[in-house]
Amino acid sequence: MQRFINTLILLLLLCPLRAQTPDSLGRIRYKYDFVVPTNGNFIQAIHAANNRPDKSKRFRIFIKSSMYRIKGEGNPIKITENGKELTIPSPMTILTAPNTSICGEGMRNTQIESMPMHEGISCTSTLFLKGADSTYIQDIELWSNYRDDLTAFANRAVALNEKNCKGNIFKNLSLMSNQDTYYTNDGGTTYLEDCTIKGTVDFICGGGTIYFNRCDLELRTRGNTGKCDVICAPATEAFREYGYVFNSCRIYGAKEQEGKYMLGRPWKNAPRAVFLGTVMEMLPDSTGWTEMHGTLPRLFSEYESMDSEFQLAPMTQRRTQFRNTNDITTTMRYNTNLTVAEAERYDIDNVFPGWHPDQRAALIAPPLAKIQNRGDIYWDDVPEACLYAICKNRDVVAFTTQPHYTVPKGTAEGSCYSIRCANFYGGLGERSNEVVYPNR
Repeated sequence: MQRFINTLILLLLLCPLRAQTPDSLGRIRYKYDFVVPTNGNFIQAIHAANNRPDKSKRFRIFIKSSMYRIKGEGNPIKITENGKELTIPSPMTILTAPNTSICGEGMRNTQIESMPMHEGISCTSTLFLKGADSTYIQDIELWSNYRDDLTAFANRAVALNEKNCKGNIFKNLSLMSNQDTYYTNDGGTTYLEDCTIKGTVDFICGGGTIYFNRCDLELRTRGNTGKCDVICAPATEAFREYGYVFNSCRIYGAKEQEGKYMLGRPWKNAPRAVFLGTVMEMLPDSTGWTEMHGTLPRLFSEYESMDSEFQLAPMTQRRTQFRNTNDITTTMRYNTNLTVAEAERYDIDNVFPGWHPDQRAALIAPPLAKIQNRGDIYWDDVPEACLYAICKNRDVVAFTTQPHYTVPKGTAEGSCYSIRCANFYGGLGERSNEVVYPNR
């Protein structure tokens, strides 16, 4: 019996702390299940999410500020390069588990970079969401190391790849590469808010219903090649009413692309893309859209596109004729300039009825932080907060589910502390006011 008790105690000690924790009033709050690099590296965090036994409950990953260079899973995969079949270690990191949150400390200082040695849309994903429904990502940058290779304009290197995912939400996420930066969600739905996507050719491409709300689209340089960038290449499935929706976005970037770049081109299936109230700090080619592979777009249109002075952009020359696979020119019957009534159909609640991802992704305002003489920091409890992050000199140093925190002994005088609240997904809001230790 004593051996059984000892074994049970050992197992309890080895088990991680359950992320679900009641607070002093009995309300359920949550702690991060995995903190990078405290509990391990980024790939280990994804493995922990994939391998957890109960995937019906949310798994929250927090990533502290740093540059993380990752090599991917490393399992052998086959690719074809220059007509030759090669077997290479996979540079991709793959999340397959649903209900996973990946939250960084801040978009500009939490960076994850992959290092693919071969180009290709199927073998370069910094992060690949494969059937990972209800993934939430906030406040990180995903890079491909092709981003600084000025000779690699035509190399396909994916920063984020989604396949067959439903209900994904990305907030304050930055994606950067050249061609095919963001390969979107064949078979699924995704909502992006306040994100930045950077690239050159078709840097947003694929299927699904993808809603870009207040996102920045940055055109990267192609040097002196004289070739134009193309923002998107939708491959919307034929049954979908909505494809790519760019709402209140901003287009800017490499000056040599002024008047040359294209808003999009049809890749395959029944492509749909609309730009609503988008500020084009650099205007595209007057035709706006271009062709590819003989695919005919189902809908390429705009509503109140604006120039850098917030004046309506000229649209009289927008393309309406495209060649089909038989090289026969076809005039599309849709309106390239949406009416008010047509534009209203692209309201978030119409595109995603019953989901409200913008409300789900809302960040929580911080409380007013106070400090006592002995170094106890306290604040009014915020009922909707999942947990509190304690910041010392603006860096996250601790987490708590209670509305108070004691500054460790030996802390340097003059250290500034503030509080951030996490929403249900684990995404942190803005910092509170700062209090100075010690309080004199």
